This record gives sequence, structure tokens and C-alpha cells, in this order.
Amino acid sequence: MDNDAVRTSADRTLVDMWIDGKSRTVSISRAAIEAHLRLTPDRAAAMTDEDRREFVRGNLKLIATAASELVRQGDGNATAVDIDVGQFTGNAAPPPTAADRRQGDRRKGSDRRKVDLGPPPSGERRRGGRDQRGS
Repeated sequence: MDNDAVRTSADRTLVDMWIDGKSRTVSISRAAIEAHLRLTPDRAAAMTDEDRREFVRGNLKLIATAASELVRQGDGNATAVDIDVGQFTGNAAPPPTAADRRQGDRRKGSDRRKVDLGPPPSGERRRGGRDQRGS
């Protein structure tokens, strides 16, 4: 998805997507994202616009499903769909925190590089340059 396809405006995060054969602008409220992630008030207050955009990018299927359901229940010709608290159907993983990231080197034990095997064996298969093709 393009970097500018997901954008924020005030307390809403917007994304354009195809829903039921028509391009529609889906608008997700900040409160809907916070409620779906079950954030504490402190974490909800700390959520940035970038965090909300990342939530949308990481949960496009969830958003498309909720938007499709809202379109089918309401006006099928609407060009905009608003998703608010309680309108997500399904579960989303909470955004990763700095504590969730690896703290050390992923390799355990010694260096895994190949042992120095020395020069290639004699009898090299390549011979000469490109212009010696057997003319």
C-alpha cells in the first residue's frame, strides 16, 4: 500500500479501499482503535497519529470486513464508511512495544560463518574469456 494511502485527520484515520466493487473512503475513529486494542487510558493518550496509521496498515482485512458489513447494512451507494466504537468484528493484535523487541543478538553460541576452505580445488571448469566460444 502506498505511504499516503493511509492518513490521519483530527481524530480519524482514513484509508481508501475497494468495498463491494466500489472505491470508498473508510474512516476509523480514534476511539474505535483504542477500544479495539483495549488500551488503558494512559496508553490511549500516548497513541500517536503514526501508531493509528500503523494499526490501519496492519489490520486492513479487519477494516475491510467491518466496512463491508456496514455498507451492506446501510447505503450501498455510499462513498464513505465510518467505523466507530464496537463496529470491528474480530481481533487485532496490540501494537508492539519497545519491551517486545529483542534485547540481544539472535545468534547463540559461536560465530556461524563457514570455515575457511582454502583455495578452490584444481581443475577449474571455467577457461578463457567470453570470446572463446568455439568459433
